[in-house]
Amino acid sequence: MTMKKNKIILAEPVVDVKNVMQLAGKVLRSNFFNEYKFTKLLEKKISNLLRVKYAVATTSGTVSIFLALKALGVKKDDEVIVPNVTFPATANAVELAGAKIVLVDVNKNDLLIDTKSLLKNITKKTKAIIPVHISGRGSNIKKIVNIAKNRKIFVIEDAAEAFMSKINNKYLGSFGDIGCFSFAPNKILTTGQGGIVITNSKSLYKKLYRLKDQGRTSLVKGGDDKYSTIGYNFKFTELQAILGLSQLKEITKRQKILRNHYKIYKKYLIQNEKFKLIGFNLKKGELPLWIDVFCLKRNQLYKFLQKKRIFCRYFWQPLNTLKGYKKSFSNFKNSKNLNKRLMWLPSSLNLKKKDLLKICKEINKFYS
Repeated sequence: MTMKKNKIILAEPVVDVKNVMQLAGKVLRSNFFNEYKFTKLLEKKISNLLRVKYAVATTSGTVSIFLALKALGVKKDDEVIVPNVTFPATANAVELAGAKIVLVDVNKNDLLIDTKSLLKNITKKTKAIIPVHISGRGSNIKKIVNIAKNRKIFVIEDAAEAFMSKINNKYLGSFGDIGCFSFAPNKILTTGQGGIVITNSKSLYKKLYRLKDQGRTSLVKGGDDKYSTIGYNFKFTELQAILGLSQLKEITKRQKILRNHYKIYKKYLIQNEKFKLIGFNLKKGELPLWIDVFCLKRNQLYKFLQKKRIFCRYFWQPLNTLKGYKKSFSNFKNSKNLNKRLMWLPSSLNLKKKDLLKICKEINKFYS
């Protein structure tokens, strides 16, 4: 429930417990818990849903990006471009792969990679660009893919927050070489932890599968398995797969709910220079996973709403402010302006219209 003792919370998983338990019984009786037929079914359903040829289930969104980098041959001294405003996992995956992280600024209107900053930072060592589809946005993805294609640079889409979001009838995650998704608890579809990688390349698909399974090229036999590369153990589980499959049945309903949340916020919130929604283009197919806002006096608003038992969430700090990625704001003008002025409003699938109207009323009251 979204209203727990009159609390309105940010987000929460929504699961059909009865359906999951029925499927769990099948898995437990099979005595085969590692990834098997239910995982294959989930991969197949998602590849069909997103209109791509291949999908590979992994242990997390972070691991999905790491595997994508390794499959594309990204190595030490290669440069990988990452937006300065994103969840640290994007940069952490690059660090894990051993490549050099190059931070670029974001656009202040939609929080996506600023293409001018991108162009300034491309060098001969640039191997890949990781555009991040924050909260489900991706209006600049075609432009980024074109920039990369002309320079023979790979594009790995961080679509962790963009499952089922589209631009002109094409799903985000399917524009670049590889698309990476997260199934963490606050996503439109969750498997607890977990993620999935999608691609239309058969050769990349084979590499991804081998990399996540110790480099193995054959079915698991035991001591005489065949290996083609150094690999890792990032396999899925059948219990995670059934959790995902149970929610896929409601994916269209969930999309409708999220779009409706945004429409209500947009209609009833007073927007001005002090407070405004970061917009979505619903007509082009963008799906608002979360509702994010730019607000002056953000911390005061957060505490004001908290007293009303409305629980929001501060936005991530720009990567250049974090230990390990520390840089000055000299090349990140927009990031600096956005820093400590962004916040997510409650965006749970369980929110009712009365909850949303209450949130709008209190925010309008604060800024009046």
